[in-house]
Amino acid sequence: MHRKQLFIRRRDAPPGRLYKRIFLYHIKRMKRKDLAINLGLLFATILLFFGGIEIALRVSGLVSVKPNPPKIYQKSTNPEISYELKPNSSEYAYRSTVTTNSLGFRSPEIDPNKPLLVFLGDSITFGYGVNDNETITSRIQAEIPEWSVLNTASPGYNLRQQTAVYRGKIKKLDPKALVLIFHFNDVEDFGVAKLDDQGILRPEGWQPTERICTPIERGILQFIPGKCWLDMHSAFYIAVKKFVSAREGKKSLKEQELAMQENTDEENVTNVSLQKYASYLDTLVRSMPKNLPRLFIIWPERHMHPLARPKLAKIAEQRGFTVLDLYETFGNHAETLSWDTVHPSSKTAAQAADIILQTLEKNVLPSLQ
Repeated sequence: MHRKQLFIRRRDAPPGRLYKRIFLYHIKRMKRKDLAINLGLLFATILLFFGGIEIALRVSGLVSVKPNPPKIYQKSTNPEISYELKPNSSEYAYRSTVTTNSLGFRSPEIDPNKPLLVFLGDSITFGYGVNDNETITSRIQAEIPEWSVLNTASPGYNLRQQTAVYRGKIKKLDPKALVLIFHFNDVEDFGVAKLDDQGILRPEGWQPTERICTPIERGILQFIPGKCWLDMHSAFYIAVKKFVSAREGKKSLKEQELAMQENTDEENVTNVSLQKYASYLDTLVRSMPKNLPRLFIIWPERHMHPLARPKLAKIAEQRGFTVLDLYETFGNHAETLSWDTVHPSSKTAAQAADIILQTLEKNVLPSLQ
């Protein structure tokens, strides 16, 4: 076929066939050596591109192929507490800066000339994923400078550890008011987590095992060859997996919200779990002065807990707590971190701090005046 004829498109020739003919024409004209060079350059470009990303992720520390626990914890001398935040520390952890005082709490130093307001809680109270000035306690402290606000929470703490912290560290500070922020996972697991030799938090009863690969098993990425090796050795693959997991997690979260809104009578917290929580709450209350003003906050999750919430509120009220149910503010769709499906975003933390402060000023703090 004449060269000019090759590029003349016949009326009945589909576009795909024309492009194929042009491609095959150039391939035939290309020498094998040139083809090998071009393919080699293409392969090298791809290798350099992904290799550069791999190196950048490793050097920056954004992604690690080895265990990379946050450097904010230490083992506690009190076995009931198990682990605690390092005192006088400022470290980057959970995508935020975490600064602690001399007592090992994520708060400024206590002013002995001011009344002390203490917060007990877990990762939500601690401020997982937000900076020091974005935590709930930090925002409240800014609004009531005449008080010292102490955030004694730590990720993973349950009521058993919170009680041990109060008994061992807080009671002697003579707090004038106390706030306990509750999340419904507090009634699911009463085991005390441990800090292993690498600084990783492990659930009670955990035993060391070999690392198991958990590659992406969904979508087109499930067909990548060697994905198990990549999952254990490639920072780039791990970063992609985190992105995919976060995206699917957000989608699943939205589906849960809608499902729970449609099934408002569904409940997954048993009376047995609530009574067990109540018994641990009794232990905490017995450690407090009887007249200590106290606020119990129910933090919202995706499940509406229509039956458990009023029972839990009654349990807290019977033990002298004022109860604030944040479901009444957020429903079951409080905004979470962009990469997380549990912990509140900075925006949600700010909204919650405003509501908590209003309740404190109305029902708790005035009683001290």
